[in-house]
Amino acid sequence: MKAKKIVMISTSVIAVIVVVLWQIGLIGLWTEGMAYIANNTKEFTDTKGHIVQGEYSIPIDLSDLESNIGKELYNDGAYRIYVSWIDHTGSINSGGYQIGFRSSGSYSLSNASLISGAHHATVNGNSFTTSMSARMTASYNGKHYTSSVSGLSGLNYKDGDYFSFYIFPSESYENQEISLNETGIVLLTVSDLYKNVWSKKA
Repeated sequence: MKAKKIVMISTSVIAVIVVVLWQIGLIGLWTEGMAYIANNTKEFTDTKGHIVQGEYSIPIDLSDLESNIGKELYNDGAYRIYVSWIDHTGSINSGGYQIGFRSSGSYSLSNASLISGAHHATVNGNSFTTSMSARMTASYNGKHYTSSVSGLSGLNYKDGDYFSFYIFPSESYENQEISLNETGIVLLTVSDLYKNVWSKKA
C-alpha cells in the first residue's frame, strides 16, 4: 500500500510540474527552441530587427571542399555563421559550386535573436515569411562575380537556420572562366546580414 501511495503521489507531483512548465513556456522552448518564441505573435514582436552593417569575408579552398566545413563567416561571441556544407552539383546546368551557411543565435523565455542571411518576418500578425537579405560576391583569379541564392530555411534548428548560394554565376561556366575542377582559393564576401530580434511586446 505504501509503495502504491508513493507512486500515486509521485505521479501527481510530476503531472503538476509538467503543467507548470507547459504554462510558463519551458516545454515549448525545449522542444521548439527559437521558433517557439518567433511563432508566439501574441507576446512577441519582430519590429526591432535590422540589417547588420559591414562585409564579412571567408577564403574557400576549391581543391579540398570538405576542408572548408566549419570555417566561420561571422562570430561576435553571441552569434555565429559558419560553413555547414560545400559541394558542386556535378553539372554547370544545375548551378555548379554551392555553399551552405548555418546560423546560430540565442533564445530564452523573454526573447530570441539571430544574425543570419535570412530575414524571418511576421505577416499580418499571424503568418510568416522568410526572405534572403544577404548578398554574396566571389573573387577568384582576379575577377569578381555576383553569387545567386540557392536556398534558405525557416527556423529549422532550435537555435537558428541555414542559407546557401551558388558561388559562381552560370555565365562564368558558359564563358569557360570556371570549371567544376577548380583548385584555387575563392574569397567570398557577404553583406546585408540581418539581425532577427523577437522581443516582448510593451
